[in-house]
Parts: sequence; structure tokens; C-alpha cells
Amino acid sequence: MQARKLSSCFRPGFSTLLLGLLIAVFGATTSFADDDSKAKLDELKRAMTAPHEGGADIGGTGTKKKVRTRAIVFDNESTSAAAPEAPAADLAKVAKPADCGSLPAGVKTNAVDFAIQFKLGSAEINSASELTLNEIAKILALSPDRCILVEGHTDAIGNVDKNHKLSIERANSVVKYVTGKAGIDRNRIIPIGKGSSDPLPNLDPRDPKNRRVVFKVVVG
Repeated sequence: MQARKLSSCFRPGFSTLLLGLLIAVFGATTSFADDDSKAKLDELKRAMTAPHEGGADIGGTGTKKKVRTRAIVFDNESTSAAAPEAPAADLAKVAKPADCGSLPAGVKTNAVDFAIQFKLGSAEINSASELTLNEIAKILALSPDRCILVEGHTDAIGNVDKNHKLSIERANSVVKYVTGKAGIDRNRIIPIGKGSSDPLPNLDPRDPKNRRVVFKVVVG
């Protein structure tokens, strides 16, 4: 009888201790995930706000390059009438968005990848990734003159053609989501399906970590 009383006394304390340990472990995992997402969001923000020229070093100070023009000066003339036209044209190029649908192959970009979650075998976005996508949408709206490529990637498990199709559908889902959330011009953001053709460096192509969505901000 006495042993039963002792047992009942210790039970609540043990349960509390176990619950505390579970919360500590889960809390640490959540914090790490949040910190990782925050770091990537900050990286994307730097890419979006970096100067159009020389913006590849998004981790540095990145100062905008000045547009230099050279005027032809004749004898007894201090200025050239053609000189003011060059900066105006360059400013117009910066102010107006490029034709994002016809970017050249190999265009220079700053890439940031996110582990966006989808429902199994589907292009439907999992609600667990909506918070991250909401923040991404806000960042993409910061610079309305930027072109962004959104690449869907899969691992190498399964049929190659099906994976490629799924990656396109997932890229489209992400583009639709972020443009709808922030009122972004749909023509600025180009979805691309990469399938399993571009695994992460030094990683087995079959590794699930290859399932990702990459946002590539065009530099020039």
C-alpha cells in the first residue's frame, strides 16, 4: 500500500520531466528551422535590393556602379549635346522591367533555395510552407523592376519524365501563390521545371534534400 502511494507521488513529477524534455527537444528543432528560414529570407532580400550591376556579391556591401559617359569635346566647346542622353537611356533601362519572358540563356542571377513542402506526389502547397511563402512574396514585391526565375527541383527517385512534369507544376504553384499574395506582376516571375537534372552539390541525387524551390533574382 505504501509502495503504491510512493509510486503515485512520483508519477506526476516524472510526467512533467518527460514533457519538459520533449518541449526542449522540439523547441530546439523549431528554433533551428526558423533560424535557417530567416537566414534564407534575409539572403533573398539582399538579392532583391542589390544594385542591378555588380549585385552578385549579395553578402558584401555592394555599392551601385555609377553610369559613366564620355562626351566628345571639340575645340572651344566645353560640353557635348549628346552627353545628357546616355544617362537618361541608362536610367530608363533600370526603371523599367526587362522582358522577363525572353531572358538569355545563362543570365546572371543570385540564387536562394527554399525547402517548400508540397502534398505527396502533388503540386498543392502544404500549409506548413505558407508562412515562408508569405514572407517571400513581400520580399519579391520590394523591387518591381526585377525578373525572378522560380525553379522547381525533385530528387532522382521515380520516373524522370514524371519528376520533370511535377517540378514544373510545383514551380507554377509557387509563382501563382506569391503573385497572388503580394499583387506582383505575373510576367516578372518565370516558373521553370528542372526535375532531378540539377541535384545539390556533393549530394546523392536520390536524397530528399534535392526537393526544393530555387528563387533566382536576375542581376542585370
